Amino acid sequence: MTDLLSLSNLRTQFRTERGAVKAVDGIDLTIEAGETVGLVGESGSGKSVTALSAMDIVDDPGEIVDGRVTFQDAALAGRLLSEFGGALVEYPFDPIDAAHAVCDDLRSEADARGAAGDLRSLAADLARLDDPDDLASDLRESAGRLDDHDDPDAVGDALRRALEDATDGFVYVDDRARDRIRGGTDPSDAGIERGIVDVTAAPEEAVRRIRGGEMGMIFQDPMTSLNPAVTIGEQIAESLRLHRYGGQKRDSWLNGIREILPKIGGRTGDEEVMAEVVEMLREVGIPEAKARLDDYPHEFSGGMRQRVLIAIALACRPRLLIADEPTTALDVTIQAQILDLIDDLQAQFGMSVLMITHDLGVVAETCDRVAVMYAGEIVEEGPVEEIFHNPSHPYTYTLLESIPTEEKDRLTPIEGNVPDLIDMPKGCHFAPRCPWAEPECREGEIQELQHGPDTVDHRSKCIHESFEKSEYGSDEGVAALPSDVGEPLLETVGMRKYYEQDDSVFDRLLAGESPSVRAVDGVDLTVREGETLGLVGESGCGKSTAGRAILHLNPPTDGTVVFAGEELGSLSKSELRERRKDMQMVFQDPMSSLDPRMTAGQTIMEPLKIHGLAKGERRKRVFELLEAVGLERAQYDRYPHELSGGQRQRVGIARALAVDPDFIVADEPVSALDVSVQAQIINLLEDLQEEFGLTYLFIAHDLSVVRHISDRVAVMYLGKIVEVADTDELFETPKHPYTRALLSAIPEPDPTAATGDRTILRGDVPSPIDPPSNCRFRTRCPSIIPPEDLDIDQERYREVMFYRQRVESGDISLEAIEADAGGAVDAAPNAVADGGGEHAALFEYFFDGPLSGEAEAAVVESFEHLKADRWDEAEAVLRATFESVCEREEPHLDDGDHPAACHLHTDEMQ
Repeated sequence: MTDLLSLSNLRTQFRTERGAVKAVDGIDLTIEAGETVGLVGESGSGKSVTALSAMDIVDDPGEIVDGRVTFQDAALAGRLLSEFGGALVEYPFDPIDAAHAVCDDLRSEADARGAAGDLRSLAADLARLDDPDDLASDLRESAGRLDDHDDPDAVGDALRRALEDATDGFVYVDDRARDRIRGGTDPSDAGIERGIVDVTAAPEEAVRRIRGGEMGMIFQDPMTSLNPAVTIGEQIAESLRLHRYGGQKRDSWLNGIREILPKIGGRTGDEEVMAEVVEMLREVGIPEAKARLDDYPHEFSGGMRQRVLIAIALACRPRLLIADEPTTALDVTIQAQILDLIDDLQAQFGMSVLMITHDLGVVAETCDRVAVMYAGEIVEEGPVEEIFHNPSHPYTYTLLESIPTEEKDRLTPIEGNVPDLIDMPKGCHFAPRCPWAEPECREGEIQELQHGPDTVDHRSKCIHESFEKSEYGSDEGVAALPSDVGEPLLETVGMRKYYEQDDSVFDRLLAGESPSVRAVDGVDLTVREGETLGLVGESGCGKSTAGRAILHLNPPTDGTVVFAGEELGSLSKSELRERRKDMQMVFQDPMSSLDPRMTAGQTIMEPLKIHGLAKGERRKRVFELLEAVGLERAQYDRYPHELSGGQRQRVGIARALAVDPDFIVADEPVSALDVSVQAQIINLLEDLQEEFGLTYLFIAHDLSVVRHISDRVAVMYLGKIVEVADTDELFETPKHPYTRALLSAIPEPDPTAATGDRTILRGDVPSPIDPPSNCRFRTRCPSIIPPEDLDIDQERYREVMFYRQRVESGDISLEAIEADAGGAVDAAPNAVADGGGEHAALFEYFFDGPLSGEAEAAVVESFEHLKADRWDEAEAVLRATFESVCEREEPHLDDGDHPAACHLHTDEMQ
């Protein structure tokens, strides 16, 4: 056995009043040292519960009811044996593991006809070894009972009890080390070459040594995973203190206070701990790490918070990192940063990674091997290239077919939903949704079949050797009709939406000088009748605010919105309410936008009551709407928590359609959905558009979805539109550097796709309170234009501009840079510039290559000013030498077919 982590017949269940929820139902999964394994599947398939089970942190009412989790690490085995008496198992691992495998087969519905022979063979092997509990007799007895046709399940239960009694311990070591330890040698001196820890059999205190120390986990949402009341430095230090500096402290009020205010009374080894924290923050790419130790989570951006979670997970240099949807809540640009970081850290630390995600593009780009999970089971497993190019289970194939690609005019969603994990169908759990299901699929245990070349381990839990893939989606795959686009239906001119920061009436009366949040800052948009205009950009760019301002849900601060020839700002409240029948919105999160106290039917009926429509026939109208969005009449009386995510989104769409609108703002309508449900909703929106003649403003950050559904695309950055074009033209020939960066960051659902030329943007979207002057993207732009008379290459100029931004914001700690350099700032051993001189450390910190001539001289002069605490002088020198046209003059969109607000295209715009 060479696996680092092994899950064997793992079963995790949650007790409920209705019965046991079988979240993980007998899975086998291994991860080798240095390997990245992807675990994919729809929500509700059991992916996250598998990860929690592997670390034995399943919360009540959940529990691991069967199976084993083993972790192989010789050094860990030695430490646990030294600390815990009775931890040593008196048997070698391999025959015990093999006996457990036979036991699992007997207790399932798997074919166990060869089990008796296997048990006798194992008994013979044990007879040649030291067998202190006479386990060989139990194995032979079980084989005899099978020969007598006893119930295999009962035999398996008896055998499991015998194995548990015989292996009273949780650490297995190689034969030589075990003999030495029995002879009185301390485990640390026993020369353990192979050590395996049975995590499920270990006591909680032993599991704590593994969890966080040898296994680290990145949780899905950094804002809910970080403690808002504790500094970033302390949250990382907690893991180090627990596993490497004195262990866990006794629960007491004094220690509780010290956790929050660790400087009270001091702590042993604090300097050493904090030095490691700073080093870890540097490893995950947080600048001036020492200066950020006392910051709180709310002072970090979303991408930076995710980096902090990674730092916490990796603080103790674990051998296995479990990443549970580490990029789901992030924009595509930040996602690219985080995935690149995880890849670099894996190579640096030599660790294994279990990547849990529903984004198949992420899996294709990061994983060596993939396990596809459905309804608590792993239905297919194999190398990433095999899974993507030769999917052998119908579920895997249909999941891949749900992904939007440029070749598909219409998506092919998987019909139905993941089954109820309390009352799952017999046989193959996917059979009720499978287009190739046969009667035998619904009977008994489904055996795994080997696929692909003999040299490849590619297994699928399906009765079919192959299935006719060309038949799938033949009815749904008809090319969509071209959109019938008419005259402009909606136009915005100079639309702005500012939010004041004053906290109270007194603030507004007495001060009134707090700068406004410029969420939307001069947007000109035209949406034509019958078209879908996609609006894309990172979080914080103002997309959702723009959508709400257009509908006057949050009226614009300035500018005009003209709908069907009528300026909305000139309407009275009653006139605006009447006009809103023609303008509706589908919100991003269906769970938070639906009233939990109202049924689906009541929710859909509410707009009819508000607008006084369909009197006497409202229930009939609601049933028509339910049918229109693909819901059943029986769902009329169901509450939001009784519906799936896709069903809740359909209710939201039906609510928007209730008043028969002409125009719908769809605000991230599929971002929270699985790829299969996403395909259903996208198809539904397209069908409804054709049936009812709808016009959409489709807001999203998933550009693959935008490409599929949109006729035109507008790209938004920090409150402004920077590029507009027909969808195909924008994706084929993007002009603006921001658009190019967004497109290059899209994960490709193809493991053979080349991603070496990907543009990874540094930093996050700036604050809309004080946005950069003129071109707002210039602070992150990889193509910012240098002064004409300055001899400097693009990459160095970009680094100079980042350095300038840090000087202008005062966000440079010379002390922290000195700590990074390992010595005095003016005495670093290596320099990037020629010789580097006394400023070598600063050059090395800010630049990855040499500067020369006027550029080098200006930077050196700025360094001198910084050391003398003359920040204004340093800023002035850098501005005089490096000022770009991008910061002096604002680029504008013209009236052409493909305008881009960028100085790189000034000639085209004139």
